[in-house]
Amino acid sequence: MKNISLIAFILVLITSCATKNMTELTAIEKYQKELVDFYSDSKTTPLNAEEKAIFKGITFFPVDEIYKIKADFIPINDGNVIPFPTSAGKIKHYKEYALINFKLEGKEQTLTIYQSNPIQEQYADHLFLPFTDETNGETTYGGGRYIDLSINDMLTDDGKVVIDFNQAYNPYCAYSKRYNCPIPPGNNSLDVEVKAGVTYKK
Repeated sequence: MKNISLIAFILVLITSCATKNMTELTAIEKYQKELVDFYSDSKTTPLNAEEKAIFKGITFFPVDEIYKIKADFIPINDGNVIPFPTSAGKIKHYKEYALINFKLEGKEQTLTIYQSNPIQEQYADHLFLPFTDETNGETTYGGGRYIDLSINDMLTDDGKVVIDFNQAYNPYCAYSKRYNCPIPPGNNSLDVEVKAGVTYKK
């Protein structure tokens, strides 16, 4: 009887873990599908007819939970407003919002999260995490990638923040020269390969 109870418990545990992993994977897959649909739909795509003709599609690295990390969250009070050079040779301004510290591939990493400045009302909850890594110019866009975060739902109960590099995406400038995309600052450069999120076909 004890053996039967133990087997039943193990089966329940395995099922529970599998369900949790499936839920997380489905959330990532849903995000990726929405991104593909965004570029494919004529009503939402940022590409014009000429650009769509040479567009090679949105592709991704295989989803890998290793790149869904929990980072220490350090708010920056009265952060500096930083001028970001853009792909169009202009300047956009972002305010330092927080630092995140985490370990990736056994290496300590630090990135800065930013908030647009001035804050636009429709994006009041929006935070911006631009970064570069060792894949840029090889399997990912040379100009770096972005991750979007929300002020209201990014912090966990223990005061940390979950960063999912599986949701990293390319700026519009990866596919079009008509846009004005901020270039990730040097302090947001990771010295590892982030094989997660959107890839890039030249």
